[in-house]
Formats: sequence, C-alpha cells, structure tokens
Amino acid sequence: MIIEFQQIRSLIPGYIFNEFGQLSGHFVRADEIVCESDDGRIRIWLNRAAFEARDPELLICDYAESDLRGLQA
Repeated sequence: MIIEFQQIRSLIPGYIFNEFGQLSGHFVRADEIVCESDDGRIRIWLNRAAFEARDPELLICDYAESDLRGLQA
C-alpha cells in the first residue's frame, strides 16, 4: 500500500536522504519519494519509476514498521 511521505517524514532521520544522494549520485526530491507499507515493512523509494521497477539500487531505506513507529511487536 502506498502511503504519503508526509505521514512518516518526521520518523526518518534527514541524514538518510543526504547519505543516499551522496552514495548513489541521485538527487532526492521529497515530492517524488514513494513510500510503501507492506508486510510489516516501510520502504522508501527514490521515485515512482524506482518503485514500479523494484530497483534495489534506488531503494532509499527499508524499516520494520514497528521499529519506525516505535510499536511493540
């Protein structure tokens, strides 16, 4: 399920995006990010094309939703 980046933006440290950009050479634009919630995980993709292609090189981060939201398992 696609979720709005704004719903989880405050839960993700900003340096994650800076480091991804520096390491990959891709500029991360907040308005292009695609967030996916699936099977207890939250994955943040660089953009729609990366999400649709499931390109692991363009997966910014992948967290257990319970860790990210601070929920008890």
